[in-house]
Amino acid sequence: MDLLLVRHAIAVERGTMASDAERPLTPEGRARMEEAARGLARLIAPQAILSSPWLRAMQTAEILRETYGLGRVRVCEALASADYDAVIEAAAETDASPVALVGHEPWMGELLAYLVTGDPAGMAVTFKKGGAALARSAGEPRPGGCWLEWLIPPGVLRRVAGERKG
Repeated sequence: MDLLLVRHAIAVERGTMASDAERPLTPEGRARMEEAARGLARLIAPQAILSSPWLRAMQTAEILRETYGLGRVRVCEALASADYDAVIEAAAETDASPVALVGHEPWMGELLAYLVTGDPAGMAVTFKKGGAALARSAGEPRPGGCWLEWLIPPGVLRRVAGERKG
């Protein structure tokens, strides 16, 4: 099973909203993510999208949904916390592969470490806003049972979007 981990795009600064969960993407963040999503689409085509319920993640997931022409984004509360086993279970329940998981730092980096090493602190990973990683497993994903195929910052995804097929 393939898991595409995506950190939300650039959002308004902390402290500008009553709740951190309510912070939306900035216009620049939205535009950059739309371009990065086009680059990501040249690399992988998820069949389902799970997102943290927080606004900036849901807006990022909607950009991916539109880019891939998929149905609704599924909310996964565990993507707004450190409940990595619940994230893995939710991804497996989709019966899809690849599954895109949209969330936040530090949890996305810790989730990737958990998938690859079995320990959220097992390797240092930092996702830039709008960055993505692909974790693969031979069967159902499990802690320590995946490998990292790639980790790509958003600037590279935007460059890939501009490349011509040939």
